[in-house]
Amino acid sequence: MMRLKLLFACTTIIALMACSSSHSGSLRNTPVVHVIQRYAPAVVNIRTETVLDLKELPEWGEYGSKLDTFFSEYFGRAYFEGTLKYKSIGSGVIVRDSGYVVTNAHVVMKARNIYVVLNDGTILEAKLSKASQPDDLALLKVDLPYAVNSPKLADFNDIMVGETVIAIGNPLGLENSVTVGVISGKDRDFSSNSCSYVCSGLLQTDASINPGNSGGALLNLDGELVGVNLAVVQNAQNIGFAIPANKVDTLLKGVH
Repeated sequence: MMRLKLLFACTTIIALMACSSSHSGSLRNTPVVHVIQRYAPAVVNIRTETVLDLKELPEWGEYGSKLDTFFSEYFGRAYFEGTLKYKSIGSGVIVRDSGYVVTNAHVVMKARNIYVVLNDGTILEAKLSKASQPDDLALLKVDLPYAVNSPKLADFNDIMVGETVIAIGNPLGLENSVTVGVISGKDRDFSSNSCSYVCSGLLQTDASINPGNSGGALLNLDGELVGVNLAVVQNAQNIGFAIPANKVDTLLKGVH
């Protein structure tokens, strides 16, 4: 009887220990999960407002009245007296605790108003600090209301083809969505309708990148920022591109 009681007590203790460490020792708690838990808050939503003055178009002088009627009916409140206001969304990454956010230049360059939406829904007005259009990178400045873990920048020479990477962004407005893949290639060139130039020296990945992912983070399993998501090849199966972190490092020169 005494042995049975001791056996029951030991079994109970083991079960309690297993329950208390079910997450910390679980196979579910992978390196990918660790990276997301630590660095997903550094990935933000970028919202922009752009005002297009249609009166500047050469055709406005001849067809202005007809266009005015058409745009009023088609766009509703987004249109007013020859000006059209439209909004777009993208992603960004907080790369400095002082409030610097990197994103794609094509996401923000023509915007009149830029807003950064943090992981908890906080909306901050952002200012364009600097940009490198040949690299399709832009740097925004916001006043962060609290500290955020910003990822370190990965060394381009240390990036390995075949290593696991994690893409975090806001595809189709679905905030902080995560996809996982590998580095498929390095030093790729890519021509996009988003820019009037050929982006070069890019990383290729099969981690899914969709509209709205532009400017989001591509992280390795050490939580380092490998690159900034750029675009996906249309009509292809998981061929995406990211701007490597060494180009982000160049953009950050002189910024603290």
